Amino acid sequence: MDKMIEKHINHIKDIRGYFLTDKKLINFIRFRPGNQDIDVIKEKVMAVANHDRADYFIRCGFQNNIKKLQIDSSLGQGELLIAVSVAQNGNNSIDYENIEFASRYCAVHCPAYFPLWNSHSLKIAEAFSQSCFSPDDYLEYGAVVKEMKSKHNLAPLNYFDISKFFWIYQEDLIRYYTWN
Repeated sequence: MDKMIEKHINHIKDIRGYFLTDKKLINFIRFRPGNQDIDVIKEKVMAVANHDRADYFIRCGFQNNIKKLQIDSSLGQGELLIAVSVAQNGNNSIDYENIEFASRYCAVHCPAYFPLWNSHSLKIAEAFSQSCFSPDDYLEYGAVVKEMKSKHNLAPLNYFDISKFFWIYQEDLIRYYTWN
């Protein structure tokens, strides 16, 4: 492994305890297990969604879709397809905001299984794989991020930590994957 990448990974492993917002969110969800009670699901949606978009997800009925999908078993098994089903919200298409929300919703329940879809993680995955991903490509995107996690020995990190790694070092990582 390239020394620069190894140095960055070690730095993230050393500072991951400082990602308090993510830890608080994961703990908040941990103490509200299950996705059967609509009020609990609404509370989770409000906590997980970007603050300026939380009302949108409630108005669009994501909490009803989550309840209907009965996602708990799929979450526990790390089935990435459940994030796609949450993002579809009963429709056939997925947009960027919906898959970003759905991947985060699934990841807060099982942070070791669900890669986060966001702009910086997407840039890194595209540079690594030399391909482009649309919101409909979450399964392929997830496979690429999992491959990166394995290749770079990021196993002790959850996907919130890995997203921070991508965010902090995105310029170096993009340059590295573009030239190697």
